[in-house]
This record gives sequence, C-alpha cells and structure tokens, in this order.
Amino acid sequence: MNFKHFLTAVSALLAIPVASHAYFTQGDAGQEVFSFINTFDSPRNAALEKSAGASNSTDPTIVQLNPAAVILPEGKNHIASVHWQTGDMADNQGSISYTGHYNKYIFQVSYNWLSYGTIEGYNEYGDATGNDYEPFSQLATASVAFPMKHIRFGATLKFAADKLTDDAGDRTALGAAFDWGLTWQSESKRFGLAVMARDFGCLLRDYVDDGENDYFPMSQTFAIAGYFRPKVLPRLTVYMDNDFPRYQEAFLSLGGEYALGQHLFVRAGFQRTWLDLIRDAKELMASEDRPDETNNAHMLSAGLGYAMDLLAIDYSFSYLAQGMGHEHRLGVRVNF
Repeated sequence: MNFKHFLTAVSALLAIPVASHAYFTQGDAGQEVFSFINTFDSPRNAALEKSAGASNSTDPTIVQLNPAAVILPEGKNHIASVHWQTGDMADNQGSISYTGHYNKYIFQVSYNWLSYGTIEGYNEYGDATGNDYEPFSQLATASVAFPMKHIRFGATLKFAADKLTDDAGDRTALGAAFDWGLTWQSESKRFGLAVMARDFGCLLRDYVDDGENDYFPMSQTFAIAGYFRPKVLPRLTVYMDNDFPRYQEAFLSLGGEYALGQHLFVRAGFQRTWLDLIRDAKELMASEDRPDETNNAHMLSAGLGYAMDLLAIDYSFSYLAQGMGHEHRLGVRVNF
C-alpha cells in the first residue's frame, strides 16, 4: 500500500461515520458515559497532553491513544509496566500491563483502576445524608498491533465497570468499546501521520436495577495526529493531535519531547479546544466577530523520562482545566 492508497483508506474510514445522520451532534455535551476510561494515561502521554499518537513508542500505554503505535524495544520480547497517579481528581489511580509478541504480532493486556476516595452523600436539597460512598472504576483492555508494508494497524477491546454507590437499587454499570488505529511513518523517521478511532461502544448494563437498560454511548472519538523532527534540532520531536469527540467540542493537543543524551527526556504539552483557540486569536486581533461562547479550558503538563536498556522511569505533572487542580504521575516499566 503506497501513501496515496493510505490517504484514500483514511478518508473512507473518516467519511463513513461523518456522513451518517448528525454524527457530530450539537448541544449534546455530557451524553457520553464512562469518560474515566480516557484518564489512564502514562506519565509520558500525560506530559505530552496525549499528542504523541502518531509516533511509535515502547511505552505500552500508547495504545490508549493509538493501538497501532506500540512497539517492543530492540532485542526485547516483553514489557511489564505499572504507573500510578494522584491529585485533586483521583485519590488512587493506576495501571498495570504486559506486552509481548507472537511472530510479527504485538499483543498487550492491561488492568486499570480508579478510586475516588470517600465522598460524603447529599440529597437533592443539598443536605448531608450521613452516608459515605467510595466510587470505584475499572478498565480491562486487550490490544493487538502488526506491521504491513508501509503502515501499521492496531485494535483494542475495552471492558469497563463503574460502581457509584451501594444504595438499594444501584449496581455496578458495565460497558464495552472498540478502538483502532493506523500509522504511517516516513523512511527517514523524521515525520509520520496517524488516524485513530477511540471508545466506539456503549453501556451494556446501566447503574440502576429497574428491569431496563439505557445503552448510553461512550465518547466515540476520531483523531488525526502527526509528528515532526526538524533537521536543525534532531533531538526534538514535535507532536500534534486533533480530537473530534462526538459529544464534545473538538480540541487540539501539542507536545514536545527533547532527548538530553541517550537516556534522559524532557517533555511538555498543551491542550485547548478549537473554540477557545479561535476566540483567543480574534481577541488578539481585536476582532468584533468572535464566538460568544467559550470553554475557557486549557491543560498544561510537563515531565521527565529516564530510559535504559532494561528499565524506564517516567514522571509528569499536570495542571488541569478550569481550576480543577493538578495531578502527579509516576511510571516504571521493565524490558526483558
């Protein structure tokens, strides 16, 4: 498959759902469920604000962005990985994964958990009920990636569970989703492109045991990503990702990773909705014709990574949108 055929295939994959009736619905923000499954990012993914989906990576959690992008380190057959985070939005959150291969196929399984801590209950009038709750969310994934002549293809199956309360009639909600990704990389490895689809799924069982199920959809997000390594700064990699969720505003993620020698990496990332970017640009130009709406949301992250032949350690710090606090992530992976 040459590059022209690759672009044709990508266009067809994008056109099919977009051409369906009102795919990108307006004013339906918040209809999606299980948004927590997008928060299990490794320190590297978080530091780059999820912008690195077009570049192959030995960080196994890259499959959360693009299941086609995961690769094994040269001379290694297995990766065991664990990462953990804490912050204002999560009391205890983490992931463990194993990545291996069979012939040309790379496969991965992972388990992810999210504990929100103890939350005091309130009724509809805002009065404390005296009941305390400990919500708990889980995600299990199974991924496969394999190379073709000029591109790589990958797919992921996701199974999620979300428990909110133990009140009478409440139960653990269950859901399933499917991701896929395609990547193309130049022979020089100085630039590459990718197209991905994430979280195409829905609830299989809702939160209330009332004899009926509401099959609310997940985010159903398309993304187009790329990366570039300039000749003048060959140690720098610049990443860009455009996400198009079905029920939210489209947003742009930008990231940069600089290699300090062979083992140490410095990373930073930025994320903002296109609505806010357009408004910001028109305000700078003092334009009267700017959007009345604004999401006023931006996310900033930075991090460090140290990678050796057998061991890699990563750290990231994230400043969350709209004053929602911050997060710290720490990850370790072993190659063998």
